[in-house]
Amino acid sequence: MQSPPVANPPGARAPLPPEQIFFDEPAIDRLLGMIMTLSAEVWVLTDRMKSIESILERKDVITRSDIDAFQPDEATSQAIAADRAAFAKALMDHVISRQQSRGA
Repeated sequence: MQSPPVANPPGARAPLPPEQIFFDEPAIDRLLGMIMTLSAEVWVLTDRMKSIESILERKDVITRSDIDAFQPDEATSQAIAADRAAFAKALMDHVISRQQSRGA
């Protein structure tokens, strides 16, 4: 007969899910996770700055609601998508292949 599962006591942390393992050293995996998180934040800031620049080309003064409501036209959407793909490729090239200088 199996004993019933024991619930975590109040205030206790839930067990962590298993970590994804890519490298032999767990610290490297964690550093990669940190870098990916920071990179995502950099992209969000870059995307928002592109929105601000696009709005400023049309208006002298903008508000936060202008930025939040911004919907790029098709050409701008395609340019943003291409920039995002290039950013992701440049980031991941260091993980999936040998690094090379940007001038190479």
